[in-house]
Parts: sequence; structure tokens; C-alpha cells
Amino acid sequence: MVSINKSRGDRSLRSLVDPDNGLIARDTYVNEAIYQQELEQIFSRAWLFVGHETQVPNPGDFIRSRMGEEEVILVRDRKDQRLHVFLNSCRHKG
Repeated sequence: MVSINKSRGDRSLRSLVDPDNGLIARDTYVNEAIYQQELEQIFSRAWLFVGHETQVPNPGDFIRSRMGEEEVILVRDRKDQRLHVFLNSCRHKG
């Protein structure tokens, strides 16, 4: 895991961002260690947008979405019309 303050060779992660000019280095988008750190320190610690209720207006409607690297299904219940989110564990039919 790459630490925000830990140096990566001759560059630290802070050197990848230039806030004065609004620039972000290309490594930020393609570095696997940075991606894994974002998953762990950002996305696994916060509420994530899976979908909006208007995307599943009718009972039985569903959409597939992602939470980090996990695919999930947002579905409107046929009985009480509440929204539910399930991990998509059936990759070939889900």
C-alpha cells in the first residue's frame, strides 16, 4: 500500500497533484497501488451511490451497479415496493 506521505521512488503521492494549476499526474489514474489505496481509504469508508429510486420505478425493476470492485443489484420489492441492494453473486445471470 502506498502512503500519502511515503515516497514512491523519487516522487511522493503529493507530487502527483498540482492544485495551483488544477493538474493531476497520469500515474494517479493507472497506478495499481494508488487504486487499491483509494478503495481501502476512501470507498470502503463512505456511503456509495448505487442508484436513484427513479431508476427502478416499478415493482420488480432492477439495475446493476458497482460498489468499488463489487457488482450489486438495486431492486424494487414487488410486495412493499421498498428498495433493496444485493451483491451480484450470480455473474452469469445477474
